[in-house]
Amino acid sequence: MRLPGDQEQRERRSDPGRPASGSGAAGAPVASEPSNTADRDNAAERAAAAADFCRRAEALYYDGEPAAAVGLAQRAFELAPESAATVDFCAWLFSNSGCHGAAAAAYEKLLYLKPGWAAGHRHASGAYALVGDLDRAIHHALRASELEPHSLEFALHAGSLNIEAGRFHGALGCFARAVAIAPDDPAVLRPLSTAALGAGDHERAVETALRALRLAPEHAVNAHHATEVLLRCGRFDSAAELIAAALARNGADPIGFRLLSAAHMQAGRPEAALAAIDRAVALAPANAEYHQHRGNLLYRLAQFDEAAAAFAQAAQLEPDNPAPKRSQLNVLFDSGRFREALAVGGDLIRTAPDNEEYAQAVMTVLSRRFETLEGDYLVLGEKCAAPVRATPCPRLSAAATTQCRVILALIIRETRTRFGDSILGYGWALLEPIMHILMLSLVFAVLMHGRPPIGNQFFIFYYTGIIPYHIFVHTSSSMTYAVSANTALLQLPLVSTFDVIIARGLLELVTDIVVAAILLAGFTAAGLGGCPRDFAGVAAAVVAVWLFACGCGFVNAVVNAFAKSWDKIWAQLTRILYFCSGIFYVPAMMPDWIRNRLAWNPVLQAVDWFRASFFADYAPPWLDRVYLVGVAGLVLVVGLTLERGLRRCLFEPA
Repeated sequence: MRLPGDQEQRERRSDPGRPASGSGAAGAPVASEPSNTADRDNAAERAAAAADFCRRAEALYYDGEPAAAVGLAQRAFELAPESAATVDFCAWLFSNSGCHGAAAAAYEKLLYLKPGWAAGHRHASGAYALVGDLDRAIHHALRASELEPHSLEFALHAGSLNIEAGRFHGALGCFARAVAIAPDDPAVLRPLSTAALGAGDHERAVETALRALRLAPEHAVNAHHATEVLLRCGRFDSAAELIAAALARNGADPIGFRLLSAAHMQAGRPEAALAAIDRAVALAPANAEYHQHRGNLLYRLAQFDEAAAAFAQAAQLEPDNPAPKRSQLNVLFDSGRFREALAVGGDLIRTAPDNEEYAQAVMTVLSRRFETLEGDYLVLGEKCAAPVRATPCPRLSAAATTQCRVILALIIRETRTRFGDSILGYGWALLEPIMHILMLSLVFAVLMHGRPPIGNQFFIFYYTGIIPYHIFVHTSSSMTYAVSANTALLQLPLVSTFDVIIARGLLELVTDIVVAAILLAGFTAAGLGGCPRDFAGVAAAVVAVWLFACGCGFVNAVVNAFAKSWDKIWAQLTRILYFCSGIFYVPAMMPDWIRNRLAWNPVLQAVDWFRASFFADYAPPWLDRVYLVGVAGLVLVVGLTLERGLRRCLFEPA
């Protein structure tokens, strides 16, 4: 420790704010002579008091009382801010006591007293880095490296700070200086490779990492680094080959097997990845991240029970880490084990009570709307339980079963929430077509003097027009909002945008078919007739118009994710279709030039196909069933392609 000595106590100064040239015993500049004896005595007293505070502070520090020591050092610093020895001691004590902000200020004062002190810049850089001021830390680190360009430690420190701040191009310059000092040191080449990777120079990153490995292949850290660089550059097969060769030399390397598993997983070889992570877990069973990764692989392979066990093991090893519990919650939900999911969800909330994302996911999965679904699954599970575990289904079949279960759950959720807050509930679905048919029948019964264009009953005629139109409008419009209304559910890994969109389409189809059947039964009971002559034709028309609506719904969902006003435009388009689809008229009533243009409308084709299946004497020449099916197929393919290609962008926040 350097304390103020007798000579330093006799420092003279005429301008307290500006040190004069020359140096004292501690190397600090000596100020000019005080103007009078009183000033000289005052300076001597302050220096002596500061020295006494420093000695007492040092004793307290070594006695295990750093807080008291810091208090005395601060008083010493205030008494003798121009004494390099005092400030040097204070900087040392502040740093070792964890008062890095005060240490940074002390080092700044030392650098004011000794501006060419390279080690001082390095110490100041470290203090600023510890308080999070990376800009000042990098400034001093670069200055230290400039003052001592042959210092390897200074160059590495400056480069590391640049990487921490995300300034990879600046880090490249620092590490290049370090490589010039030690060109064959893998410990220098590895950070240079990292900086090149961050700067986007993948070729240089890979070349430098491989060079470090060639210089010291016996050191596993070099193989680990080279593998990680190859993985980040997307060279998964090369990464797998490199780490496999390293593991052939050292088979007791759990990190190596973990990297091999990552390489196989990224290359699309989940079984090989699982075998590699099994080896890593065997070598390091206490590593929670290995169990978490193993659970993710088992989950991808649809081995839900094993995945849940792996996530449970990870959660047991790291009880304060909510990530394994979140993964365990997902896999329990996807495998239908809702009671266990409820318990895990409670643990997750207790672990991270302030995490809104976790809370939202738990509330979504375990909300009141899933209670009925949970009961159904539990009853089925109890009835079908067997002492011997059944042979697992093939992977494709298991994935299809899981997706069907997810879609069914989404349909039930939509069923419970669609009209859950209204008094009439699902009665609105029945009331809408009844009001349309009743209004049209009353108005046109007067205009047409009591006789519809086809058949004998206005109710049946308008029924055959409004049902296909409603199937198209309800399905395509409901699917438009599917993604935006289910962003919370889309956080679950097995729930995709396709699932939430098609679930709404299926719900609308079932709803409209049930409504159509109820209305038809009501017409028959009222003696209005209305039984279709061609049930196959009715079914084909419904399927065709629904597929066309699904295609439009997928397109709408994609477009609505990027153009938020599209839903309003689509609503206006469907209103126009109401008048262009032959709902309350037949195209034969129109002039030829209008009819020929209306015939291009797929919804009009669906209405006439549906209507022709009810009335034996209605066979319009413009009805082209092949055209409707072709358009429906084409639009559906376009919609599915857009959804699949832009899936990652549909529900990400802007």
